Amino acid sequence: MRPVHYILAAIVAAAIAVGALEDRPVVSEFVPEMHGAFKDRWLAKHPGLDEEAFRRNWDERTHITYWEKWAGFEGEGARKMVDAFNDSQDEIYCHYIPTTEVDRKTLLAIVGGCPPDVAGLWGYSVPPFADANALMPLDTLMAESKPPLTAAHYVPNYLKLCQYRGRTYALPSSPATIALYCNLDHFERKADKLRAAGLDPDGAPRTITELDAYAEILTEAAKLGPDGLAVGPPNVMGFMPTEPGWFTESWVYFFGGRLADEAGNITTAEPANIRAFAWLRSYATRYGGTNLRRFQEGFGNYDSPQNAFIDGKVSMVLHGTYFAAFIDRHRPNLRYKVVPFPPAEGVPGPRSLLVEDVLVIPKGCPHPEAAWTFLHFVQTKGLPILCRLLGRHLPIRATPAGFAQTHPNPFLNVFTELAHSKHSFIMPQSVVWREYRQEMRDAFDHIWLWKVPKAELAGLSGKARDTRIAELCKQEIVKTLRGVQERMTDRLKQKHLRIEMRRKRAGT
Repeated sequence: MRPVHYILAAIVAAAIAVGALEDRPVVSEFVPEMHGAFKDRWLAKHPGLDEEAFRRNWDERTHITYWEKWAGFEGEGARKMVDAFNDSQDEIYCHYIPTTEVDRKTLLAIVGGCPPDVAGLWGYSVPPFADANALMPLDTLMAESKPPLTAAHYVPNYLKLCQYRGRTYALPSSPATIALYCNLDHFERKADKLRAAGLDPDGAPRTITELDAYAEILTEAAKLGPDGLAVGPPNVMGFMPTEPGWFTESWVYFFGGRLADEAGNITTAEPANIRAFAWLRSYATRYGGTNLRRFQEGFGNYDSPQNAFIDGKVSMVLHGTYFAAFIDRHRPNLRYKVVPFPPAEGVPGPRSLLVEDVLVIPKGCPHPEAAWTFLHFVQTKGLPILCRLLGRHLPIRATPAGFAQTHPNPFLNVFTELAHSKHSFIMPQSVVWREYRQEMRDAFDHIWLWKVPKAELAGLSGKARDTRIAELCKQEIVKTLRGVQERMTDRLKQKHLRIEMRRKRAGT
């Protein structure tokens, strides 16, 4: 046995020991402070029965645990969905347990033999968990349930995020698409300049080129140097690709690029991806990557009145369905509109990144049948409750009556249409996606802050200087993205070799 095997064995043994020895709460114990509201609702629903009858029902129920990553208003939304499930029948009680680092803790609990019955993960968690044989496949349960959960029930890409190697290992909980939020006051303030440039102040950009044109006019730079480039941070940015900075790896798709092909091969250095990074870099060149970083350091927390868009420091921002709830909470009188983010010229649209949180049943959970009953409830009745309270659209095709009318996002239809668009996209379903995503973000940071060698610009000015800067930036982009592709291709091969060896040892 090699030393590394002893180390791995020790890690596994430690995980099992944690699961076996950790003092875990008895979830079936009735705690008035936690479960009193449920008791009151149960007694109201069963007139003529007393508290003793309630306690008998409580003890007879199957008690399941649901670990979820959410707190705050998202946690409250999940709790209300769970409350609806608990109130809907008398056989199962689901305990909602907020859990930080839910993916790591769930995996450790599975290894230790003490997993929750249900866990709320992210869509990108599905491939590595499935390859680790850590999740229950759900296809048979979906087909045999009443009503059955078929592919026709779901928006295709949201179901695809739950699948890996032809099997379904998760089901959607909270989806999101992304679109462009536009500050109407900023557009009106610069209406004359926008019209003079041939842009409609009552409209919105339809292509990346138009986005750049709108952004240049809406930007209020603190100072411009003799070369036309910004000196110091701006006062207002019309648009900046680094705010909020969550969608770095998605920009390539708006240029017709991709990060992996249909077979899962890494495609980082494709020409469309290079064009996307050249566009990103153009903002750092014009306004100064360091200047914009300093400008961004002055923004408040995402969920605060000092959010860059809410506070009026950025005129246009790429955000998800959920963002309207933050605007309503911190600046309800803000005038804005939402439109699909414009693709590059020649790239069909509308298009958007689709992401989602998912629900899984961990392998070895204590109550798999009851866990599936809860999952089925969520997919048929719970999603409208959860998604409305979280400000999300639905991952299912059919929209229940009244859902849109009571939804907090006035532009829900934009996000819903983007979810259904055939041009929208998801990130690669890969066992190395987390590493790949980090590589892409590191590549972006490098390109954003990369300094053009001054010696290369000696004697150049005006258009000749701009052209040389663009050439040098493109060379650095190509080199950087090729490096990412080589590293990730090698990492993916190594991962697949380890998976294949593990399968051979297990005889699967």
